[in-house]
Amino acid sequence: MLHYATVPNAYDVAILLSGDKDFVPALVRTRQKGKQVCISSMRAGCNRVLYESPHIRDYDVVWLENVMDELIIPISAEERGRRDRAGYASSFTMMRVVRDFIESAPDDHEWVNSRDIGKYLKSIDIADSNMLEELKQAHGGLRTFLMERALTLFEVKFPDSGTVRGRDEFSFNVRVKGNTDETLLNEFKRTQFFTKEEKEFLESYNKKKYIEDDSFDHTTGTSSYVPPPPIEEFTFESPPAIDYSQLTAAKLKDICREKDLPVSGKKDVLIQRLEEDRKLEHEVIEKLQREARGAKRTFTKKLPRPKVAAIKERPISTAGNNVYASVLPQYEYQNPRATINTGESVDPAIGAHLEDLIKEYLAASGGEAGSRDVGRYLAANSDSKNGNNSALTELKESYGSLLAFIGRRGNTFTVLDKKKGRSGQEKGFPIRLNN
Repeated sequence: MLHYATVPNAYDVAILLSGDKDFVPALVRTRQKGKQVCISSMRAGCNRVLYESPHIRDYDVVWLENVMDELIIPISAEERGRRDRAGYASSFTMMRVVRDFIESAPDDHEWVNSRDIGKYLKSIDIADSNMLEELKQAHGGLRTFLMERALTLFEVKFPDSGTVRGRDEFSFNVRVKGNTDETLLNEFKRTQFFTKEEKEFLESYNKKKYIEDDSFDHTTGTSSYVPPPPIEEFTFESPPAIDYSQLTAAKLKDICREKDLPVSGKKDVLIQRLEEDRKLEHEVIEKLQREARGAKRTFTKKLPRPKVAAIKERPISTAGNNVYASVLPQYEYQNPRATINTGESVDPAIGAHLEDLIKEYLAASGGEAGSRDVGRYLAANSDSKNGNNSALTELKESYGSLLAFIGRRGNTFTVLDKKKGRSGQEKGFPIRLNN
């Protein structure tokens, strides 16, 4: 705010969204530079100096409580429906696509830049969407997906703070780890349900189809992006010192009026008031100079070169006899229902906890409710261990989907006919509690 107050035509009115009195020196200095100042804050969090001192602002304080209805815009029903929609791609498909892309990187690049991964996912269409949009809707973004859902397959490395500027400032590097085939196989076994769109995508999926010559530009450092010019160093100069003792009381009062300071009192009081104001200005200028020097030193750091290693081609096993052999011909495994549905790989306490929650919600809903409402209820309750995860997360990690869990408990629940939208895609299903 204070920096751009010295830049011609940068702005006319500075709006401070804070209630901290530490901004008072900057507000005073900004007004001395000929700019107007407005303060916006919550009443409970605003220091009284900001709204009781008239010399630090040009407008009445804008209390956010009074304009909250204008600031908060409700999400439309259409947008809520889009956000609540279950994605076309499961975590398994997302992990496989990202894994294939990273392992297709040039031999001397073990780490792949996240911007290249995002660009690659955006280029892959699935139904009426693309893989990047599916990732954002289901997991909130690539970073969240890798850190919370796919840490068993990927390793993430973030650059040191301040070492990268411009468009790549928030990017990071990713590489695969461990036995990727085994990790994907375990994820596939846990995935109990594949959408029709996902099956069609996997049947035609071929990583070579989407990889282009510029797919790894950010990873190899050959991106055509031109970084912004370096920030020019701005020097904050103190105003020339004035010997206030040599001035008359009338002149001292004129200076106080220019600085929006009180003009009452004798000459000694006026001099003391102006000296305190000058000391305050010096403190603000010194602070800005330290921040400018610190920012300049931060941007001169260099990003360390990532470790590189050649990636060898992996042998591909033949397909076994399973329900998805035509979709995933490179995997050989047992029928997932033959291993998971026995209950041996899932703690019985987890199933009992999830069943009790669903029964509780269905009973409160008259014995029948939609799958999305049940999912929201599970998301609002904790897991069987009362940990940080929700019951919905525990269900997905243990059984893959709500449909798979309900299907294993036919004596307790009944799945009614699935509802379909205009395009024919599944839109959830009703669940009934058996008597």
